[in-house]
Amino acid sequence: MIRGAGLALVLVVLAGCNSTVPPGHVGVAANWGRVEPWTYPEGFHFISPFTDVSPLSIQNQTYQMGESGEATTPHDADVDALTRDQLSVSLGVSVQFHLNPGAAVPVYRLLGEQYATSVIHPIVRTAVRDAAAGFTAIELVDDRTTFQTRMEALVHGGIRSLLRSRGIREDAILIDNVLLLNIDLPDTLDEAIADVQRQRQATAQRQQALMTAEAEAARLRTEAEGQAAAQLIRARAEAEANRTIAQSLTPPVLRLREIEATRALLENPGSRVMVVPAGQPISLLTGVPTE
Repeated sequence: MIRGAGLALVLVVLAGCNSTVPPGHVGVAANWGRVEPWTYPEGFHFISPFTDVSPLSIQNQTYQMGESGEATTPHDADVDALTRDQLSVSLGVSVQFHLNPGAAVPVYRLLGEQYATSVIHPIVRTAVRDAAAGFTAIELVDDRTTFQTRMEALVHGGIRSLLRSRGIREDAILIDNVLLLNIDLPDTLDEAIADVQRQRQATAQRQQALMTAEAEAARLRTEAEGQAAAQLIRARAEAEANRTIAQSLTPPVLRLREIEATRALLENPGSRVMVVPAGQPISLLTGVPTE
C-alpha cells in the first residue's frame, strides 16, 4: 500500500519534470520567478520541478490592425487617423514580424510574452497616424506606395527606439513587412475621388483619340509625300525619255519615219486618198511618181 503510494508520488513528480517546446519556438525557463539566461530549443526536455518553461514563437507572425482570420496574433480595430487636410480616415494595416531567437530572454523578461499586443500594436497605431498626418486624403489614395513606405519607416524606427530604451538589442524584434490593406474614406470624399478618376479617364481617352488622329494624319501625310515623290520620279523619267527621243530624231531619221509611214499607207488596200503637204514631193521609194 505504502509502496503503491510512493510509486504514484514518483510518477506525479516525473510528470512535472518535463516540458515540450513546440516546433518553431524557443522555451524561456524561469526558476522560482527568476528568468534564466538560456533557452530550450524545440523538443522534449527534462526539467526541474521548480522550473516553468514558456514557449515563444520565432516563426513569422502577422499582427493585423483590423478584422481578419489570417492574423496569427490578437488584433484590434482599424486605425482612425486625421489627414493633413483634417479629414478622418480609417486605415487597415498588417504587420509581419518575427522574434530573434537570441533575444528571446530579454524580450520575455522586459516586454512579456504578449509583446505583440503591448509593443507592436501601439507603435503601429502611432506610426499610421503620424504618417497619415503628412498626406491629404486624396494623396493617400493616389500616392499609396509613398504613404506605405513612410509608415513602414516609422514602424521600424519606433520598434528600434523602444528596444534601445529598454536595453534590448535593436534586432530583437524584426519587422518583415508593413502592409496597407485598406483605406476607408468619408462618403463625400469617395464620390469626389470617383469624379476625379472619371475625369482622368475621360482625359486619357481624349489624349488617346488625339494621338490616334495625329498618327493617322502622319500616315496620310507620309503616303501623300510618297505618292508625290513617285509622280515626280515618273515625270522626270518621262522627260528624260522625251529628251532622249528628241535628240535621236535627226532630219534623216524623221525622213525615214515619213517614208515608212507613207509606204504602209499605200500598201493598205483600204487606202484610196493620200494628202501630201504642199510643196513637198513624194519620194520615189513609195512607188508614187513625183512631178
